[in-house]
Amino acid sequence: MTSLTTEEPTTGKSWARPASTASGPHPSHRDDLAARRTTACVWGLGHIGWSTVEALRTEGVAVVGYDLDPDRAEERRALAAGPGGPALQVTSDQADALAEDIAVHFVAVPTEREAEPFTGALVDVFAAIVAATAARRPERPPLVIVESTLTPGTVEDLLLPMITTAGLEPDRDLLLALAPRRDWFLAEGYGLRDLDRIYCGIGERSADAAREVLGLMCDTLHRAPSHVEGELVKCVENAYRHVEITLANQLSLAYPHVDMVEVLRLAGTKWNIGTFHPSFGTGGYCIPLSSRYLLRGAADAAELSLLSEAVETDMRMRSLVADAVAARGPVLVLGLAYKGGIKVATLSPTVRITEELRRLGVPVSVHDPMYRTEEIDALLGDGTAPTDLARAVREAATVLVVPDHPEFRAEPYLSLLDEPRAEPLLVLDNHGVWADRPWAGHVVYRRAGGASWLVVPAIGSADPR
Repeated sequence: MTSLTTEEPTTGKSWARPASTASGPHPSHRDDLAARRTTACVWGLGHIGWSTVEALRTEGVAVVGYDLDPDRAEERRALAAGPGGPALQVTSDQADALAEDIAVHFVAVPTEREAEPFTGALVDVFAAIVAATAARRPERPPLVIVESTLTPGTVEDLLLPMITTAGLEPDRDLLLALAPRRDWFLAEGYGLRDLDRIYCGIGERSADAAREVLGLMCDTLHRAPSHVEGELVKCVENAYRHVEITLANQLSLAYPHVDMVEVLRLAGTKWNIGTFHPSFGTGGYCIPLSSRYLLRGAADAAELSLLSEAVETDMRMRSLVADAVAARGPVLVLGLAYKGGIKVATLSPTVRITEELRRLGVPVSVHDPMYRTEEIDALLGDGTAPTDLARAVREAATVLVVPDHPEFRAEPYLSLLDEPRAEPLLVLDNHGVWADRPWAGHVVYRRAGGASWLVVPAIGSADPR
């Protein structure tokens, strides 16, 4: 693989530090991890953190995985059970995550709360690492690699002052680097090793150490000039996508009788234009938050009017969907996750749509094959998850399909929807899971972005199209 910058590709299988350094009296953080003389700790065991755990173990590194939530830690512990492989300890005890043999800390904790940037979890973790470092004053400084996406200014305003207040010198007593994640867990060729990765440090020692350690897992690395630029990159690249998705949604609203899905597909055949789809709104940790991070950290947020509009339109799409179907009566939402095949409900359109329907007095239930009944009820309120899916389908006037779970393309969902009924069943499909499926006469099918997709038939009336 050829790097896009002047940096050389690094591979965990063949890359090595220069012989003059590697053979010296002070092995690197990478050397010690690879030889299992030291341990890495991963803070936060969501999808990002757990994939870091797995990547490190693949390279033979001993790992401690920490999560504040004992239930999540127990789930991950069960996944890690089995003989063989590098040592792995999964814990909710912070003392384990701060053990003396831990030389590298990967921080993958959430940096959002209730759809807004939030630094509380990051500050708690970093404060613990700083305090342990100040108490021990180890000969070799620990390396902290933050994988979470940060609001621009977080390092300068929060993290560096914590280091100096503890009496430590940044980049000497404690090494700090940023390496936000780009990889996608569900597609072949989009993993940690495959995709180019940006990293930076608060100084040369931090950046050099991060490059060596990240080279265990990533083939191609690009160094940002400083932490100031490094903080911005992930936010900017996702903000680009946020604005483009927002334009797709606004086009479908501005031309309501046009099949905007097809228009955008054809536009995407031009070599320098991506293909974007209208939807119920974005979800997850990245795209819907990127604009908010940039607005929060900007010296002059008023100059980012495109991002402000993207945030407003993105959230408004949920309300438009709820308003469109409310008059029909009971709604069944298929999918709590924001994206198919991944158990993440952060900023899922389902959450806001459910809230809006309840505000309008509409009975609503939510089913997701990846979530247990008690998990759905804990996130959306008691009684939200139907105890009998077949009954929920029969009683619903509208079915909203939010994520494109593969399970939705098979039984029992298809046969349940095919059951005859007196009144038409409206199926509103966010990602076009069933776009190519023939439907019986009692089903009115609409895909987000299709012609008149938000002009829905009332109960007892004909399709307005």
